[in-house]
Amino acid sequence: MNSCSLLIPCYNAEHYLPRLWETVKAQTVPFDEIICYDDGSKDDTAEVAKSLGAKVIVGGENMGVSHARNQLAKASSCEWIHFHDADDLLHLEYLEKAKDRIDKDTDVIICNVDWIDEQTREVIISWKYNNEEFQSNSLIAAIANPVGVINVLCRRDIFLKVCGFDESISCWEDADLYVRLAGAGARFAIIEEVLGFSLRHSRGLSYDQHRCWKCRLHFLKNYSKTYEAVVDRVIIDQLELVARNFLKLRDKRFALEALEFSQSLGGNPPLTNNALLAALKFVLPALLVIQIQQFIRKS
Repeated sequence: MNSCSLLIPCYNAEHYLPRLWETVKAQTVPFDEIICYDDGSKDDTAEVAKSLGAKVIVGGENMGVSHARNQLAKASSCEWIHFHDADDLLHLEYLEKAKDRIDKDTDVIICNVDWIDEQTREVIISWKYNNEEFQSNSLIAAIANPVGVINVLCRRDIFLKVCGFDESISCWEDADLYVRLAGAGARFAIIEEVLGFSLRHSRGLSYDQHRCWKCRLHFLKNYSKTYEAVVDRVIIDQLELVARNFLKLRDKRFALEALEFSQSLGGNPPLTNNALLAALKFVLPALLVIQIQQFIRKS
């Protein structure tokens, strides 16, 4: 039957749920069940969710979004599950188009997603995924192209097989899930169309970029140990990106840590087509060359 659950972790979400519900109720193909997990809210989240027609699980103290999602997946009675954050939105044809991609050879269905400024409604980032890339090597593709949680429809059984989200980490935990799913042999399909919308604001967990990039560094180190040489090249590239973001945050310590780990894997950062910068890599520390490179790019 390909039944599908909409699973919504909630913390102080009473003001967001009605907005999300407008896009949920307008789906051209409805979800078979909708479950909210109230993760220790201090407002009327549970009552609002019930009034909108959701099944509500009330937790105790606030345990974090990963814990909430894991509890939701366990409570679902459907074959397929879709997590959506209470403060984000769905394309009205999301489930119809996602279900069209379901077949016996697919476990994870990913669509494109736009990050939108909540106030101005301008697109900040447009996350796009390539089906050919994921078909070629889903593990490398998932590391190179981080996947968020609100643009995925996943088989419940394979989600439970990898034990769901890592509850010890509160940032990049969604991208980590899909890396682990790929590593466990999950089969991916990509809808190269924007069907999800993440409304960005200063109240979200990802607003603390310093904490988030530390989590990303943590995960990349783990992938190197878990998957060994097969992923070293893509990890080297990602570590340079991490280092650049730490430099933007004026944290040379963690930028250096990322670069040193890259070099331990055989990397020679930074990547550059500039002959002068390429020559400087042989005489100057990588951190300094990247700083020079970033200065040139700003000029």
